Amino acid sequence: MFESFGRGFRMIYASIKMGWQDKRLLLPSVLTVFTNFFFAIVLMIEAKQKMGGTGAGVANQLAAAPHELMNHAKHGEMLNMAGLNGSMDQSGFNALSGLMGSETTFLVTCIISVWWLTNRFLEGVTTALVYSHLTEGPGSGKFSTACQAVLTSLPAIVMLGAVTLVAKKLAGWMRDKRGSGIFGFGMTFLAGIVEVFWTLAGHLILPSIVIEGTSFWGALKRADKIAQGNLLTIGVGEVGVDLICKAVSAAVYAVGMAGFGGAWYLNTQGMAAISGPVIIVAGLAWASLVVLVTAMSLYIRASFYTCLYVWAIEAESVEETERSNISAPAPLAAALA
Repeated sequence: MFESFGRGFRMIYASIKMGWQDKRLLLPSVLTVFTNFFFAIVLMIEAKQKMGGTGAGVANQLAAAPHELMNHAKHGEMLNMAGLNGSMDQSGFNALSGLMGSETTFLVTCIISVWWLTNRFLEGVTTALVYSHLTEGPGSGKFSTACQAVLTSLPAIVMLGAVTLVAKKLAGWMRDKRGSGIFGFGMTFLAGIVEVFWTLAGHLILPSIVIEGTSFWGALKRADKIAQGNLLTIGVGEVGVDLICKAVSAAVYAVGMAGFGGAWYLNTQGMAAISGPVIIVAGLAWASLVVLVTAMSLYIRASFYTCLYVWAIEAESVEETERSNISAPAPLAAALA
């Protein structure tokens, strides 16, 4: 565990260095954080208007914990609400389906689908920018060029979304059909395998779609080939990035809670008077830090899979025994050092 933690830390350090050289690499991830807020607010409004008390309760729960909207350090949380394995992706509203009519269901599905495509589009832009940085040098990538490359591959990304919907439905069906005892545990385990497998597959498929401009099925074959020879690398990357991102996020949240808690205590005890403007400025500074940390988490994961993809392409041209001599891009090399 500590070895994975160290590798993740070195990978984050190398990725930050690359992002510092070309700050445009971080722009899509920052935009992703704000678009997540936008779509979450839209869904809250829709929930309150169309779904009555239960919908309002869901909206109020989200509003009471806004930091969850920016927690991108763990799969299944708000990081992937609209992602490949998120609880609020295209098929993640099964528990609320009884509360929604056909018109509301269609509208919510459209919102979630656009949300998912927006996140995948911005992740693809990050992939294109990182690939340009790795192959052509710092500052070579242009945001507009990266957007055009992703738009060209949009049909394949839409297909990825459709297959993701099927995978999510299959996992949900397995959980619904689970029984008791060993059989029930087995169905739940298989559902988890489907979700985890497709989450990782999606991260490998997207670079192939964006970089090579291939179809979804071509990207699926490429991702399968890459995964077969790099399972340990993928595991190290996922574990290391998750551990580091969660640790940094926890530290940021702890600082914020301690700061606001301390200010509240001092005010209530009459020990010190902290003016409103100071609290507002401090709150904005903390929120900006949370946004930055969240964007960095998104960027690091996209950077890792892009680096892995570039390394795998280079390694394909040599024999298996010579692959250890292939130089990986900086973030991946740091992660495996």
